[in-house]
Amino acid sequence: MVFSGCARNFNIARIVPGVTTTPMAINYLSEPSYLDKSSFNPRDEILIWDDVTIQANNDVVTAVHRKPANHEVSLQFWRQHYKASTQHFSKVQTGNIGAEHIWQLDLPQHGINVVYDETKDKVIKVIYYYVE
Repeated sequence: MVFSGCARNFNIARIVPGVTTTPMAINYLSEPSYLDKSSFNPRDEILIWDDVTIQANNDVVTAVHRKPANHEVSLQFWRQHYKASTQHFSKVQTGNIGAEHIWQLDLPQHGINVVYDETKDKVIKVIYYYVE
């Protein structure tokens, strides 16, 4: 069972925003459980699996949202691993009540955004996005 989980993580890692097409992503991960249009940009397509969500525009993946691996749940991991890179840490501004404890660490040189929940003291989402 561990082997199949590792294979799944490997396939998710193969999806590169700005490079991977939607058909390639589906080939790596299987048919998505759910397909929708973005509420922010109706031209963006959202593909959802249990463990990953992909955003695409014109059949090209623009962002990959996934849960952190076990060794990635600590904010300190990200701070240390990318300590030589530019880091922006800021509170996520949402209108949602109860979301005031959510922060993000943006690593713009790498196209990575890490979402951190301070009440849980854990990283809850890792987002890879396309950087031009």
